[in-house]
Amino acid sequence: MSLTIEMKFLSGRYHATPWGRHVNEGVPEWPPSPWRFLRALVAVWQRTLSALPTEQVQRILTTLAEPPRFKLPPHRVAHTRHYMPWEKKGPEDRTLVFDTFVAVNRQDSLYLAWENANLSADDLVALRQLLGNLTTFGRAEAWVEAQLLEEDIDCNLTLADTADQNPVSVLCPDPATAFDCDYYPRHDPKKLAAGKINPVNYLFDCPPWHLCLDTETIHAQRWPTVPGSRWVNYARPSEATTVQTSRRSPVVYTVARFVLDGPVLPLITDTIVVAEKFRAAAMPCFENWCKQNPAAAQDFARTDATGRYSSPILSGRALDGITTLVRHQHAHYLPTAEGMDSRRITHLTIFARGGLSEAEVNGLLLFKSLWNGEREPLRIQLVGLGNPGDFRNELFHSSHTFHSITPFLGPDHVGAKTILQDLRKALAREWRRLAEQISEFHGVQLENIEELAVDDDAWKPRPRPVEYRRVRSKHARNGYRASGLFRIQFNQRIRGPISLGYASHYGLGLFAAIEETL
Repeated sequence: MSLTIEMKFLSGRYHATPWGRHVNEGVPEWPPSPWRFLRALVAVWQRTLSALPTEQVQRILTTLAEPPRFKLPPHRVAHTRHYMPWEKKGPEDRTLVFDTFVAVNRQDSLYLAWENANLSADDLVALRQLLGNLTTFGRAEAWVEAQLLEEDIDCNLTLADTADQNPVSVLCPDPATAFDCDYYPRHDPKKLAAGKINPVNYLFDCPPWHLCLDTETIHAQRWPTVPGSRWVNYARPSEATTVQTSRRSPVVYTVARFVLDGPVLPLITDTIVVAEKFRAAAMPCFENWCKQNPAAAQDFARTDATGRYSSPILSGRALDGITTLVRHQHAHYLPTAEGMDSRRITHLTIFARGGLSEAEVNGLLLFKSLWNGEREPLRIQLVGLGNPGDFRNELFHSSHTFHSITPFLGPDHVGAKTILQDLRKALAREWRRLAEQISEFHGVQLENIEELAVDDDAWKPRPRPVEYRRVRSKHARNGYRASGLFRIQFNQRIRGPISLGYASHYGLGLFAAIEETL
């Protein structure tokens, strides 16, 4: 019978260093080695399912020790760089560390397939339990979800023949020796009984298999090969089927999430200021990328100036630099306080219903700092790309009911004696306009608008609305607008982000979903 295991990398990254390579060489392990996979199953067994008999687990692992075939998802090798404390030359000494990983789409799966895997029904049940408890694979941040499939798949990485001049070498268990114990270290039983063995030298609580040898022991013994393992050659797949080489991608993102860092983070009351500065700084980054890649930037050439580029999505203006886009397809810049201090902005989300192209994403990747009036600029890091359903933040939840997380600003003509009434009317009018323009909101009606008190649990401990800057810089001479906090309810569930009213593209009038029990 055939046996197939499906694995999804929930964070979109697989972190692992191949055996025999140093982490700072910048070489990731790909495909994931079966040797690593079987050791991961042993760890899951010992930590979460220790009641499973050793004989049963050995039967399962012996079957999986045969070299599998792979179906690899499209992927790309990437890395980040960090200056970490080293203190070799003093307290301020730093060393550059490379963190290399394989990036994959979180919806894509990696498959391992064995053609002649004969497991009993009880063994298949146990294997499903092991896979269900496997949460990480590789490094701890490489979150994984694994399951057993009962169908055959077409693989794109198979064993190489002897004539292959350019194979891929993968570290696999050796079925003949992986479960032997010849090289497994032993302690003198008399010293153990007398308590003369240092506790740090105790063996792991697992069977004395070569498969279970810890890396420290292997390095300390300086064995030329890893006992119980062997290198297996696979036929190198075509680059077109396994690596995303094109700069352009059919995938369109609508959400880009950034984290802000610096000695002093900006106040949440300066939401509109931070959003304006972020937009103003993002557009030159995109234009610089276009100038460096003119062949890929032809669609963004300005019509009013030769050699200039702009993004209608990021700027909110057409390519003539004058016409303002009005149908809410362009970017919303949404600063939020998501740290321990609800008064300080920690993140900024770009939400663009019209979609961010590959070129616009590449331009945003150049965005590394933002001057905010302090002595040192804020450091900016892109930490998430996707669509609203891909994120767990409250901005992207779906619900019938939403509440203000920044003040809603009304129009100029709000009367001094009828502020609440005028703001309610303005809020209802803004929703009707948005529902007419956005197809996913067609037919969604705003059923109830309730004022939210500043001491309501949904708002506190945020500052009072009057403490927020409530006017854009270009409208400063017109004075501040009336503001209010609201809880709104719709006739059907919708997904955020929802931002309405004046400066809704700059973080004000922002609503978050109230979680509901389904």
